[in-house]
Amino acid sequence: MYSDVNHSDIAGSPSLPAVSTSLAQEPSAVGAGRSVAVVDKEIEKTVLLHDLPEELTLKIFRFLELRDIVSLQQVSTHLNRFIKNEHVLERTWYRRFSLPHQYQLQKSLPVEDKEHLRNWLQPFTRDQALVESLITHREAVYFPALFHFAKARLMSQYEKYNVDTEAVIAHNNWVKSATFSTDGSHLVTASSDATALIYGQSANGSWEKKGIIFHQEGVRSAIFSPDGRHVMTCSWDFTAKIYGQVDGTWVEKLTISHDHWLNSATFSADSSHLVTASNDESAKICVQGDDGTWEEKLTISHDDRVKLAAFSADGRHLVTTSHDNTARIYGKEVDGSWVKKITIFHDQRINSITFSAESRRVVTASEDGTVKIYGQKTDGSWEEETIISHDDCVNSATFSTDGRHVVTASKDDTAKICGLKDDGSWGEEAIISHNSYVNLAAFSPNDRYVVTASYTRAKICIKKDDGSWEEKRTISHRDSIRSATFSPDSRHLVTASDDRMAKIYGLKTDGTWVEKTIISHLGIVISATFSADGRLVVTTSTDRTVKIYGQDINGLWVEKAVVDQIGLPNLTALSANGHHLVSPFSHNVLTIYKLSMKH
Repeated sequence: MYSDVNHSDIAGSPSLPAVSTSLAQEPSAVGAGRSVAVVDKEIEKTVLLHDLPEELTLKIFRFLELRDIVSLQQVSTHLNRFIKNEHVLERTWYRRFSLPHQYQLQKSLPVEDKEHLRNWLQPFTRDQALVESLITHREAVYFPALFHFAKARLMSQYEKYNVDTEAVIAHNNWVKSATFSTDGSHLVTASSDATALIYGQSANGSWEKKGIIFHQEGVRSAIFSPDGRHVMTCSWDFTAKIYGQVDGTWVEKLTISHDHWLNSATFSADSSHLVTASNDESAKICVQGDDGTWEEKLTISHDDRVKLAAFSADGRHLVTTSHDNTARIYGKEVDGSWVKKITIFHDQRINSITFSAESRRVVTASEDGTVKIYGQKTDGSWEEETIISHDDCVNSATFSTDGRHVVTASKDDTAKICGLKDDGSWGEEAIISHNSYVNLAAFSPNDRYVVTASYTRAKICIKKDDGSWEEKRTISHRDSIRSATFSPDSRHLVTASDDRMAKIYGLKTDGTWVEKTIISHLGIVISATFSADGRLVVTTSTDRTVKIYGQDINGLWVEKAVVDQIGLPNLTALSANGHHLVSPFSHNVLTIYKLSMKH
């Protein structure tokens, strides 16, 4: 499982560096009536890890890489026992993920449902004692690390996976989307037959239809709230519907009506609010009450169609963008009302708008060639902090996880990285040049890397210790690159291209990026995505196959399974537990597959 393990740097029993005390002056003392001089020399003490308190040892391990801990396990019985008892490997592996992703992994676990937890592990082990042992730790703070690490290790042991059909979902017309709930226990589909179907997993692992949502026209999309307790559908009939669970059944909570098509519908992170955006030049905020009912709270008006509306991570702010070339930030007051804070103006359409993770900044990218960063002041007002200029349309602008950097992607063939200085101003830190317009630019989850992609090339840049950025790798394809995505732990990158290939690159211990494997298809690779734990890559192609690659016990990426499909090749979804897959069988039929160990 650990491809970067290197034992050559461990020669013997590990110890802390020697602590030397240099005597600045010759101290003296009085003994037996005479003066005694202490010899001028260094006093050297060597402290073994064995001798340290367990709490201090655990703190030291937090500064070590996974490969170092694996090595320490093999040279010391004492450390081996300590690492095992304190779950040090699991915790170190888990810390590779950003804090927001750790939170997502934690929330995806059905901790209160023992049987559901068993269903997450049993497809890849017959060791019931191991399964029960893991479940007994479910109240522990470190349980998400323990559980996800164990599952990843179990899945890595098998060269091939079985792909078994668990359920077939039939609609009367084209299926537009299929989405799993956060914990993977439910699936909702959206179809042109004017219905959305909700399927749920029972205690024995089988899938059953739990509900159906009717519209007057085709359903464009259907999503779950982050807590998995609500579903929202968007239809061509100009309405969105909210359904919620009541005593295990799904019932309608609210119908939201617009005068034209809906462009987006989004829940807040805490699932208590939602917002819709429509071509009727409005966005609507809806709120869930303490009794579980939903009501419309505010209608936001623009002078043209509203392209997007989204909440900040803390749920206290909302931003809307419109074809009237403006973005508007709204804030939630103490009494629960929503008030407009500022309007951001551009000379042409806004292509993207994003909140920073801490919710105190917003960045816009426009076709007018500018990027604007706005920040919230201590008094709650918002003001412009800087403008980043390009020579052509800016396709996107994205914050780093810590909110201190922004990367842009422009049709002027460049991407720019700007950073926040100590005095609060923003400064340009790097320009990444390409031979064609840049359609993608994103930070890795740990903020140390940036990937940019143009027509046939993607570039990986690293942030150096002095704060500058350096290009580390160029990834070449023979046709258009559709996506370039970091793994959740920032240690791998996968690209998808029209040249019928997906490429996985990995980070070596010396900081270089190397090609790990090429996933070949007979048609265009529409998408390539990582599983939530970063141990699987799923590719979908126009050749009507889905390929699943995973890391084996030695860290190599190998083909684990191939799913042949008939129909639209753009609906593949992977559940949070990493072993349920939904893929179309024909234009109106979906199949839920289960991955399990090969007998």
